[in-house]
Amino acid sequence: MEDVARSAPQQRAARAAAPRPAPRKAPAPEPAASVDPWDRSDSYDRGSAVTDPDELIRDAKELFAQLQGGDKVAFWGAAVVLMSCFMPWKETAVDGDVLGLMSLGAGAFIMSILLLTAVTVRVKGSLPNVNPVVPWMGQLIISIVCLIWCVVFIKVSSDTTMVPTPIGNSEMMNSSPSFGVYVAILGAVATLGGTLLGLKGQSSH
Repeated sequence: MEDVARSAPQQRAARAAAPRPAPRKAPAPEPAASVDPWDRSDSYDRGSAVTDPDELIRDAKELFAQLQGGDKVAFWGAAVVLMSCFMPWKETAVDGDVLGLMSLGAGAFIMSILLLTAVTVRVKGSLPNVNPVVPWMGQLIISIVCLIWCVVFIKVSSDTTMVPTPIGNSEMMNSSPSFGVYVAILGAVATLGGTLLGLKGQSSH
């Protein structure tokens, strides 16, 4: 025990005198890449597939160049129906002029979009696995329904009951169709005629 007690201080002194390994230096941090806070190139690249106006204009020009004969008539006829929905379709004694979108003309608005989509898909060949007869028949049926819809709207919106006008002492019909629905009928007739013309050209081939 005495020997152990005497050797303990010597061991501690030897450990204290022994050289200690130098501490490792932490690796220097890599310089951060300078980032321009005003640089929006990445965000533009990510959204270019959807929001690039030049690409949309280019696609539209290609589509218009591919429209021929009946397809061109049907496409622009459907576009006329679409634009007519932003015009007054009827005039009422209570509400005055009523836009097509704010009345049953909204149905023609939806059908015009379907017609434009059908023509675009068929002309550009976006669905190669689908039988070509399917979009043709869809286009024909929708154009017929759209025309009937506009004619029925004229009948429904005609109310010849005479009521006092909001201003003055005169009288007016309770409800009457306005010029917007007649523009829609012209567009629907053009769409139907263009569809039939295109079908006739397909049958001749």
